[in-house]
Amino acid sequence: MKSFILPISVLLALCLFTLPASAQHKKEEVCTVCEFDSKVMEAAGIQNHGPFQFFISDSKDIERVVGAQNMVWLESTHFRFGSDLEPWKIPVKDKKAYRAELTELQELFPKVDPKKTSTLDRWMRVHLMAFRMEKAYQHLLGLTGYTEEQFLYLPTEQEFIDAEANGSWKGDLEKIYIDNQDRAPGMPLWVGLGQYFGMPMKFEFLMMRYEEDFGMIKRHYIGHLDSNPQRWHCTWRPPDTEPVSRSLWFGLSTEAEEMKHDQHLHNGLQHNFAINFLDGFMLYLVEAPVWLRVGLGHYMSKRNSDEYNFYDMDEGSVKLQKDAQEWEPLVRKYVVRGEAPGFADLSSFRSFGDLGFEAHLTSWSKVMFLMQKDPEKFGLWVTKLKTADDLTNNLPTQRKILKDVWGWSFAKADEEWAAWVKETYPLK
Repeated sequence: MKSFILPISVLLALCLFTLPASAQHKKEEVCTVCEFDSKVMEAAGIQNHGPFQFFISDSKDIERVVGAQNMVWLESTHFRFGSDLEPWKIPVKDKKAYRAELTELQELFPKVDPKKTSTLDRWMRVHLMAFRMEKAYQHLLGLTGYTEEQFLYLPTEQEFIDAEANGSWKGDLEKIYIDNQDRAPGMPLWVGLGQYFGMPMKFEFLMMRYEEDFGMIKRHYIGHLDSNPQRWHCTWRPPDTEPVSRSLWFGLSTEAEEMKHDQHLHNGLQHNFAINFLDGFMLYLVEAPVWLRVGLGHYMSKRNSDEYNFYDMDEGSVKLQKDAQEWEPLVRKYVVRGEAPGFADLSSFRSFGDLGFEAHLTSWSKVMFLMQKDPEKFGLWVTKLKTADDLTNNLPTQRKILKDVWGWSFAKADEEWAAWVKETYPLK
């Protein structure tokens, strides 16, 4: 799979497109999961089913551009989703696992019937994905060492929206930050830091069925002439201010990626959200080291399933030809043979194209090692990487922060990791 994260996006001139064959007329439907019941939605953390600001525009405009007017939109506590996924029949071999998951969902939405659900309809799919990603959000939050309450001291989405709309971005937000004395230790004083791991607005996902539709969206809004999965840094442009962060977005087409199983899509969202989380953590000013982004992405997807792996590549590069489901024995072999990239090697990589198959697996393993070695230090280490004084993550900066937090040189970190691998991973 190809997926990219690019610098500040540029809104291109609007173009006219012929509606695809998938164009559909608006149908009045009621959500089969929440039935638009405000009390049920509020209790479950669902804000609304749209419309709302989304990607480079908003949900209504995306429907107009693609001609799919019966898309499903959903806003949860930390996310906004757009979907035109088709209903998906649960395979017999997976019914037990899905019944367990739907039983959890039923606690939030009483209309869900785990025993009678053999197909996930369009509404169920987006609700279930929101449920999963909210759990992922809480897991990643736990890794940072911060709490939800600490981020909630920062400005709300509406305060950012008002500051941008009123042309008072700098003045209004500076006042909020100066007056706020309850910011958690370690949080930077950057104006623009928001409640969503540091981003001003919620994370966004677009899940399209047809390759043609997703390709049209990319051409229309960001000028990309392909239908590859895409991560994007969405910005706004206040008067007299450089473009500033709004939200981090990820979109894909299940047809283009040949995603036949719901868990394939689930892994795709987990992987790419992990990378967007790292990019947005403490605001999108410093990208995390590329090996850490890849390693955490693999960690999050493999927490869900070993069956579907994603390998981030640079735009225009050829995707990896290797793949495997069981990674631990392979990593152990790399260590024994002296073939595993060291921390210094990984820290020197500047783009996804620098990582081969062995580097992907090694990055994943080293992230796992650091998490398990000392979870508190892991959170502090990530925070320092994302708030580095020089606003870079070059090799010297990574070396210094590793020493500051862990007390290790690159060589010592490699020794500690190799010993852990030999003790932890099976031979085959």
